[in-house]
Formats: sequence, C-alpha cells, structure tokens
Amino acid sequence: MMVETLQVVMAACVFVLGLSSCAAGMWMILSRQYQKVLKSISAQSAKVSSKAVTDSAMAPVIDAISGLVEAIDKLVRTSVGVGVFLCLAGVVLCVASFWMLSMV
Repeated sequence: MMVETLQVVMAACVFVLGLSSCAAGMWMILSRQYQKVLKSISAQSAKVSSKAVTDSAMAPVIDAISGLVEAIDKLVRTSVGVGVFLCLAGVVLCVASFWMLSMV
C-alpha cells in the first residue's frame, strides 16, 4: 500500500514537472523578446547605410551592424531551439509519468 502511494506521488510530481517544462518551452518559442531589438537595429542600420553612401569611412560601421544583426538572428534561433528541447523533454516526462502510473 505504501509503495503504490509513493509511486502515485512520484508520477504526479514527474507529470507536473513535464507540464512546467512544456509551458516553459512554449513560452521560449512564442515570446518575441528579441523582435523589438532586431527591428531597432534594422532601422538604425538603414539610417547608417544611407549616410555611408556619402561617406566611405562608414563602411566598417556597416560591417559591424550587419554582424550584430546576424548575431541576434543566431540568438533567436538558439532560443527557439531551447524551447523545442524543453517541449520535447516535457512530453517525455509526461509519458514517463503515465508509464509509472500504469505500473501501479
């Protein structure tokens, strides 16, 4: 009797952990926390590139800004990858909790 209760409590804890992992993953995927920064940098790079047409000394600044936009793009991709991993890990934990309950 005590072992079955312990298994049910453990399965419930694993299920809650899986749900919270899925929720955190979905939040990482659906949050657009870097979108404002990317839009701002794109707008600033457009202003700088229009000035660079008249001034050849601005070429290194343009290269730096394009590198920064690429870095932010990679950051967004990494964030989405972490979100997908958290969702998959949450699903695995939920399935494991159901398997633990079926063994009772």
